[in-house]
Amino acid sequence: MARILSVEDDPDLQHLVSYALRNQGFEVHYAFTGPEGIEKTLQLNPDLILLDMMLPGLNGTEVVRRLKEQKATRDIPIVVLTSYPDDADFLESAVRALGAVEYLRKPVRLEELVGHVRRLLDGRGGKAPFCVRERGEIRAILETRTVVIGAKTLVGLPAKRFEVLCVLLRTDEEVPWEDLVREVWGADGTKNDLEKTVSRLRQDLGPDAHRLSTTRRGYRLAA
Repeated sequence: MARILSVEDDPDLQHLVSYALRNQGFEVHYAFTGPEGIEKTLQLNPDLILLDMMLPGLNGTEVVRRLKEQKATRDIPIVVLTSYPDDADFLESAVRALGAVEYLRKPVRLEELVGHVRRLLDGRGGKAPFCVRERGEIRAILETRTVVIGAKTLVGLPAKRFEVLCVLLRTDEEVPWEDLVREVWGADGTKNDLEKTVSRLRQDLGPDAHRLSTTRRGYRLAA
């Protein structure tokens, strides 16, 4: 049975969400403040977190940040629920950049919420984590194309850039450019495609761009 932690300060909404999810066979636990949400996440190790943004003690953005910084909790998918207005796109961008996988505006239909939860947990088999490729300080989460380098998180990296990074993550040795093109683009790819993608990937990496070096025959990723 998948375990869900609902972090929400409205007891009436907690009751409705709990009723809907328990009717679908989920185990549901509550937290009513930001600090309590972090504490119960560490205690319960839930499969998924439903997180309100406007919480007593610690706002939802800070809760996301702190959970994603900790090795024990950073792979738990977080679904944000908020009553902020539709034009507050800056908030959605911020929490997604920190690692939230869904951003839903209230009021949300319970059937829709249950559908999102089922989709995110489908195939995970309870405690099985999201598929992660990891070497050194670099972690790539395949389902969300999220890259974590130390304390920095890149969410929703464009597909080709993410695929190039994942191929390079397999080894600390040089990867010939021909191998990269074949794995990422197939027979239709070119060296020019790869060079453009690597250039943009370095822009995404920012201060960590030095990790991606050009070698005599291809590229190497220092993790």
